[in-house]
Amino acid sequence: MSDLSAADFERVVRTWNASADEDCAEASVPERFAACVARMPDAIAVVSQQGEISYRDLDLRSNQMARRLQALGVVPDARVALYLERSPELIVALLAILKAGGAYLPIEPSYGEARIRFLLQDAQAHVLLTHRKLRQELHTFSGTTLEIDAEDLEAEDTAAVTCPITVENLAYVLYTSGSTGKPKGVAVPHRAIDRLVTRPGYVTLDAAVTMLQAAPIAFDASTFEIWGALCNGGRLAIHPERVPTARGLRESIERFGATTMWLTAALFNAVMDEDEHALSGLSELLTGGEALSVPHVRRALGSLRGTQLINGYGPTETTTFAACYRIPRELPEGLSAIPIGKAIRRTRLYVLDETYKPVPPGTIGELFIGGRGVARGYLDNEQLTSERFIADPFRPDEVVYRSGDLVRFLDDGTIDYVGRADQQVKIRGFRIELGEIEAALSALDWWRHGVVMARGEGASKRLVAYAVLAPGHSAPKPSE
Repeated sequence: MSDLSAADFERVVRTWNASADEDCAEASVPERFAACVARMPDAIAVVSQQGEISYRDLDLRSNQMARRLQALGVVPDARVALYLERSPELIVALLAILKAGGAYLPIEPSYGEARIRFLLQDAQAHVLLTHRKLRQELHTFSGTTLEIDAEDLEAEDTAAVTCPITVENLAYVLYTSGSTGKPKGVAVPHRAIDRLVTRPGYVTLDAAVTMLQAAPIAFDASTFEIWGALCNGGRLAIHPERVPTARGLRESIERFGATTMWLTAALFNAVMDEDEHALSGLSELLTGGEALSVPHVRRALGSLRGTQLINGYGPTETTTFAACYRIPRELPEGLSAIPIGKAIRRTRLYVLDETYKPVPPGTIGELFIGGRGVARGYLDNEQLTSERFIADPFRPDEVVYRSGDLVRFLDDGTIDYVGRADQQVKIRGFRIELGEIEAALSALDWWRHGVVMARGEGASKRLVAYAVLAPGHSAPKPSE
């Protein structure tokens, strides 16, 4: 702080974080949803190729499943695994888990058996929700399985279940890549979701919104998509493609009248390259997950004249978004990077040096994120939690997350992203610790030592391993 004037200290620590202290009554996801049901029971909550589900029907169906989950022993903070594809049934299951008091653990059907086994064991999930046709794919789960299409579920009472949860109770656990070779589970409470979707400021979320849900459920953008719609009385439109394409997105936007959606930067670039008008009709388009391509943004600004582009930034540990930047229609000549913006409501952003002191605007430092969106930590991992979730240097009774991202404040409080302070990389929006890949390779017989690096840009970005072979071994074939 010695190089920082009193005026600059006031700006970077307090003025630019003023919204973090906004007085806003918090609520759990089931409470927000219940308010929408009471206000607009006949409004459409979920729409898909299979049809429509009203708020009333979604409420009743999720009550039935929640009742069954409680009978199976689900209590507050219990982790319930989800092995489902994107669908209306998935939304019913998510809501049911939260109503029962549990926290959902998303497992993508595309995961390998070893990863599925690790997630189930590490999260200590004893109940799993799946579909009858997917159940046969699971060979490693020894707990209780509930098939969402079980006929006897229809016999359950549709009355609301009771569960004494608070906003601090766990809502979900998402696993991210870990530098030690083991994925780590991020424990996100209800208050973090509430901070993301209630009076957000960075985007419009109300009863007029139709959100296109296209992200994998194990990607935290789905938190924004699903609860951004259903906690505000909007419509959630389920995109049918497992891997979205420009043509498929164009069809969904037109068919469902989508107003809002999120795309990773890599997918956004691919869509712009294939059909720059595919996203026409959206009112607001959020993209991010990694640095945006300025040429692709310029193209979008020219072709999507009625769409507000928003750069969304945030680690999983701070619940989808920590900062957003509403991209202006006219970009300065020579611009090399799109800023990540300013703190969203009830969020604090500090740019600090290695001694945890704030740096002046324009000076590069590490980004520390505080506020109501910060996760509870890493599931059952106190050591790693204590390394990344530390006491707020300016509010010792609160916690900030050490992001590892190098940034700088611009003169107006906007934050410019510079790079990483460690080995973490982003590929198609997913965080990857190179150390985790190297640790996995070290278990192979032919690997003596080596290094893993990210090569390429945008959609062509990939991981490349350079290896020194163990004595007596030859280079493996690609299929090995």
